[in-house]
Amino acid sequence: MDVNESRYILIQNHGLQNTDDVYTFYYDETNNIRKLYLKDTGLNVGMTDNFLLAGILHKGLSTDSDYSALFKNLNLQKSARELKLKHIAKGDFLDMLKSDKLFIILSWLIENKFYIHYFNLNIIYWSVIDIIDSIIGELHHPFYVMNHMSIKSDFYELANSNSDVFLNALHEFNYPDVPKEKVHNFCRWLIDFTCIHSCMLSNFRANVIENLVKESLRIEELPFISGFHGRELIGSFMVFYLRNLYLFKNSIHIFDEEKCIQDDVKDFSLTDNGIPMQNHEFVKSHNSEAVQLSDVITGFLGKYFSYLKDVSDEQLVRDKAGLTSTQFKTLSALKHIIDVSDDVSRGFFNVVSSEGEQRRNNHFLHGVNL
Repeated sequence: MDVNESRYILIQNHGLQNTDDVYTFYYDETNNIRKLYLKDTGLNVGMTDNFLLAGILHKGLSTDSDYSALFKNLNLQKSARELKLKHIAKGDFLDMLKSDKLFIILSWLIENKFYIHYFNLNIIYWSVIDIIDSIIGELHHPFYVMNHMSIKSDFYELANSNSDVFLNALHEFNYPDVPKEKVHNFCRWLIDFTCIHSCMLSNFRANVIENLVKESLRIEELPFISGFHGRELIGSFMVFYLRNLYLFKNSIHIFDEEKCIQDDVKDFSLTDNGIPMQNHEFVKSHNSEAVQLSDVITGFLGKYFSYLKDVSDEQLVRDKAGLTSTQFKTLSALKHIIDVSDDVSRGFFNVVSSEGEQRRNNHFLHGVNL
């Protein structure tokens, strides 16, 4: 795959800046379930926390920052072979905000001109929105195209409101490979499910999504939910590792060792104007302080985004109002480094999640009204 056409489209469509500059990215991951598929009892996994591929980065190919001074300041136990999130903060997201050591790390990153990057994926949202994309893609109706993000978010909320029934039905229809002869039955079930649960939405948004799914009966086929591996929602996370490799093609990308991903990426050839690209490597984390710091940042952000996925708007407002001075100080440091990183390049951040999660993030981190 030559990266330049895909790269150009991504940069132009999202107005991404400074992607040709040279950076050194460090990565870790959290909540990598490897595969997600439907069973007759629901899903193959019990937890559906957001998958995160994230970490820290700096400009250029090297840094003179003193990692040893930071690690000494953290007062790690001598038995600790390498820095892990568990040495810095424990508990849920709000508990982690209480950690003085987490604030020390965030402050050190800011002072030493490090940035952070993340790819945040709501795995259930990603798995079910192809249903809506299929219908909108076949209808070509300007209103639905313009409002596709809010419609998909509403559909995700409906699916989540009765997930057992929803997932069982997907299993019965062999989703995401619904047989052609069952497409109309699938659409009839979809209409019934949507109309039964749409009462949780405002009248206007309920009418929009009800009208959309009713239009599905006019469609001969739903291309995004046929021709795939039946009942396999996510076969691999490998594709998400490739985005930064081609978007920031002039940079170096250093990943924590992950055998299955290493093999997949190795077998997927990326070229730049026909020349093979070699801009990444996998390392043992205990040999890289920056990868260890990425473990802390990734784990912390993983807790944050899973919190945003599960919390109600009302509880979120109460939680933010109840933050202690220590929690607020750490949250402010997180906001600062995200803002600084975004100023350098919006390309450092990639999010596939519901409108509700993004709205709650904007309120909790940036103070935007819900």
